[in-house]
Formats: sequence, C-alpha cells, structure tokens
Amino acid sequence: MEALLDRVKGKTDHRPDRGPSSAYLGFRTLDLGRHREIFERLVSLDFDYLLAQKFAASPHVLADLLPQSVLGRAQNGHGWFTDEFGISLRFPDATFDRVLSVLETVDGNLKGHLVRERRGRMLSRFGEWLFANLSRPELELVIDGNPLFGVEFLAEKKVETRAFVTGLVLAGFMDDWTSRETTMLEHRRTFTGLPFHIGGGEILIVDREKFEMCGLGDTGSILFDNEQLRTLRDIGVVCRDRRAEYRHPEYDQAYFRRRMGDGICDDLAMIYIGAQHGYDALLGAFVMDAIDTYDKFLLDLTWGGFDAHLAGRLQRHFQDQEDRPLVGDKEIFDLIHFAAKRNEPTINLSSSHRRLIQYEKNSKVPTLLNHWRFLQGEMIHDIKLGFSRIPARQFYDVAKHRLAAVDLPVLEPRFFQHKNSDRT
Repeated sequence: MEALLDRVKGKTDHRPDRGPSSAYLGFRTLDLGRHREIFERLVSLDFDYLLAQKFAASPHVLADLLPQSVLGRAQNGHGWFTDEFGISLRFPDATFDRVLSVLETVDGNLKGHLVRERRGRMLSRFGEWLFANLSRPELELVIDGNPLFGVEFLAEKKVETRAFVTGLVLAGFMDDWTSRETTMLEHRRTFTGLPFHIGGGEILIVDREKFEMCGLGDTGSILFDNEQLRTLRDIGVVCRDRRAEYRHPEYDQAYFRRRMGDGICDDLAMIYIGAQHGYDALLGAFVMDAIDTYDKFLLDLTWGGFDAHLAGRLQRHFQDQEDRPLVGDKEIFDLIHFAAKRNEPTINLSSSHRRLIQYEKNSKVPTLLNHWRFLQGEMIHDIKLGFSRIPARQFYDVAKHRLAAVDLPVLEPRFFQHKNSDRT
C-alpha cells in the first residue's frame, strides 16, 4: 500500500510507460478470485493515469476508449500493473466488463452495458452518415456537431470523399484473413528477397456459455485449422448463421488464430496509404482503425466485425454504381505486403488507436500527424512509438526504406531537437 501511495504521489519513476526495452524483472500471474482488491486498486490507478495524458480527443470519448487500454495492460502486466519492485502483475482472467465493474463505482456512466451501447451507437451512426453523404464530392468529418469519434483534428478540414473512402476500404481489408492468405501467394518474397510470411486469424461470434465451458482460453495464442473450427461450429461454440442477430452477453466475439507469426504495422499501413492516395485517404484509414478498436466491445455484434462489414458494403456500393469496386484486390495485397512487420526492414511496432491520438512526450502533435509530417518532408518530433517504445528515428528509417522499395521515395527525415534529448 505504501508503494502504491508513493506512486500516486509521483515519487517513483515513469513505470506506466515502460516498454519491453526496460530491464525485465519477470512477472507474477494473479487471478481475480484471490487478488480482487489488488486488481481494483491498479485498475483505478491505471485508468486515472491514462485519462491524465494529453490526447487529441474529447474526454467523454476517452472515457469509453481507455478502459480497453486498461484491460490490455492488466492482462499483460503493463502500466500500473506492477508491484513495488517493478515486477509485472498479470491478470489473464481480466475482461472488459470486469474493468468497467471497478470504474463504475466512481462513475455510474461507466457501467458495462452503457459503454458498449455508446460505442455501438457511435459506429452505427457513422455508417448511416457515411452512406447518406457518399454522393457528395467533399465531406466535413463532423457528425451531430462533433468530430468523428471525438478526434479533434478530423474536424480541421473537409476531405475529398473518394480519397477518404479509399482509405477506409483499404484499412478495412488489411486484417482480413483471406486477403492475408492470398497476399502470401501474390507476394512470395520480402523486399530483400527472403520468403514472405504473415500471421493472422479470424474474428468469429461465439456462444459465451459454451465457449467458457470448453475452456479454450486465449484462442489467439494457438492455431485453429478448418477441421477444428468445423467441430466448434458443430457443437455450437462458434455460430453459423450470418443473418442472425447476435447480442452481448449471450454472444461475444473471439479471435481465432489461423497462422502463427507477426501481423501488420498499422503505422506503416497508414503511411503507405497516405503516400499512395494523400492525406484524406490516410484519415480514412485512421478512422477505420478507430472503428476496429471500438468494435471489440459492443452490445450488438456484426458478423466478421463492423470494419470488414463496412468495407464490404462500400465495395458493393461502388460495384453497383460504377460496375467495379472502389479498391482492387491487388491494392489490398500490396498494402498488406508493404505493412507486414516481417517484411524488410523488419519492425516490432503497431500503434493502437489510443497511441495514434496521443501527444507523446516532446511532441506538439499527435502521433498520426507526426506520420503525415514525415510524408511531407517536414520537421518531425523525436518521440517513442507504441508500447514497444520504438524510437522515431528507427521507425521512420524503416518507413523510408520500404517506401523507396515501392517507388514512393520521401525526403530524409529531419527531427526537432529537444532540450532533454540524448543527442543534445
């Protein structure tokens, strides 16, 4: 308790932002049954810490977003989930609703069903607004007087509709498992000639009670082949009917891994889309990434995920209107190949939506806009990126080499010098 109080008073180091590059002190696995009091204290501390950071988003939206970050940090022993010696405290049985059950004791608006309902309403309202305005040449990214998903910089200028939607569709398919499988057939080599591989999986709707009874655990950490998934469908764990309506808590979504290996660096994907199609498309990709984030915890579930569903609807719309989809398959495969973490040069990074809208230390712009400054050849902020805390110099050097490999060269990155930087 004394150590926790010291941390609240700021008497220790910046442990909440420690990445894997910090000294590894090991971890302890705890469970909610025996360690609920510790869990509740750390959830409150971690949420308050995150809420106090600077974001390019409104507080009421952050309140619905950040519990998802707290969940990931609780499960992996990141942030405040350490003991007084810096040893990670992992709660693998933590869930989104268990995190919210702690936070709702302070704020009644953070009850699980209310948060899920607001997140779902935000997504469905965006879909309605988008299709109602697709015929307009330009879009103002404001709905009901507020910027999309509460992100302030989205309201700064109008975007060209076709470019914005192109970014939406590209980002909507880059996590699709079928597209990733096909990409490995279309692109058999990395940029340096090594065999190209990428990991991935599928988000499926499951019957919660049967899923828990099977004791499958973390379905994203083990492989599932077609025969195993067929068996899970036969016994009713995985749902079959694409046309049925599925609602939490009777049903939920689960990620089933189909191939081991690293996936996509979202930062590189957005940079590639921005380099190919411009700033408006980069914003479209960013918005689809936000959709993918909020879609993880809703009341009403969408088969295949709201992001893939929306991307598919947009493709069909343009197929009907113009007799061809907006985005060709080759464009999707090229994006996946470019942004795969294990292409060359390799990168161990993928910023979450929360990180993309955050003002990192020493930066005057959120991370996404730092990426755009890089593409424009402007001075960029020397920050650390993602949970991995990858130095910006390392990341942008990787981005520069990959862009050169696809004939989209950029200027040599130039960095602001900060008073407390290592180079000064």
